[in-house]
Amino acid sequence: MDEQRLIARILDGHESDYGYFLERYGGEVFAIVSRLVPNREDAEELTQDTFVRAYRRLETFSCRSSFSTWVCRIAYTTSVSWLRKKRIKYLSIEDKPYLSDREVDEVLDDESRLVDLQRAIALLKPDEQLILELFYFESRPLADIAYILDVEPGTIATRLHRIRRKLYSLMKHGTTH
Repeated sequence: MDEQRLIARILDGHESDYGYFLERYGGEVFAIVSRLVPNREDAEELTQDTFVRAYRRLETFSCRSSFSTWVCRIAYTTSVSWLRKKRIKYLSIEDKPYLSDREVDEVLDDESRLVDLQRAIALLKPDEQLILELFYFESRPLADIAYILDVEPGTIATRLHRIRRKLYSLMKHGTTH
């Protein structure tokens, strides 16, 4: 059964069919939430909150995106709201406009600096880490990432560019040691 028909069944009163979405996308949602919220217990609770919210809003799912992308967007907004309430502060690095892309690429692509890169990524804000994860490791299209983060696709390309420069600064100036 395709997901659109399954959603129609759930809306018609077959609530137990919702378990399919929990089983199918639970790991994916938890991965996004835990990228933003590092405490496992909080991430588990927010993952549950995400699925509860998705269930309550199921009638608003319009199939403009995949269910996966839609529920990931709910996970993102749920996590960001939680972070705002906690008022967590993150390291901020000024973007240096005079850096060439070649300079940035040389440092980020240097395999001998992989440990520094991993440390630099750990210092990024959770939403920046999430963008890297979705783009580079999950190979999600910019349009899907933009939908999840509720921004324009061009914004994601710009943010990726800035994140790469931020990683360069963190690695180049020894902040990762």
